[in-house]
Amino acid sequence: MNNSIIPIIAELERIYDALAVKFNISFPKPIITVQSKGRQKVLGWHWKEKWECGDVSVNEINICAEELKNNPIETLVHELAHHANACEKIEDCNSQQYHNKEFKKRAESYSLNVERAGRHGWALTSLSDNLKKIIEEIKPNEQVFKMYRKNSPTIVAPTKMKKFSCGCTTIRCAVDLQAQCLKCQKNFEAQE
Repeated sequence: MNNSIIPIIAELERIYDALAVKFNISFPKPIITVQSKGRQKVLGWHWKEKWECGDVSVNEINICAEELKNNPIETLVHELAHHANACEKIEDCNSQQYHNKEFKKRAESYSLNVERAGRHGWALTSLSDNLKKIIEEIKPNEQVFKMYRKNSPTIVAPTKMKKFSCGCTTIRCAVDLQAQCLKCQKNFEAQE
């Protein structure tokens, strides 16, 4: 096994180029990166004008290193839809990551299935049967995506909240509480 992500990025770029031909995409090619998602709950992202190349600003498409094992090609196509909209100055997502109908329209034009995802709008995408066939024709090297960054274990700090009760009400407080319930007139006592 080669301990380099260069083959992963090269494969993502090759797939992007093949999709650009298939979908007749003539927008400037973005910089494709593989970075950690950190604490975010994302598979990837598109970042408009994130890179400077001489006197030209270039967009970035990132595939999260921890998610390379989970269908990075679907993520690439999802972010490609954002990229195309950004190149045409079409707002398709707000700062709270709500994906609007402009995103849905573009993603479906690239043969993604698009569904509503609660407060994220039309953010849930998956490969359609047609897109699966297109990807099969591209013949992705699945072996390169067997290398991925491990998720860091989530460390949950112990709570500082203590439970207090008067008999009719239970409350939690981060400091020692000296108070009386207005309802039953009893003092709040610490609970185990």
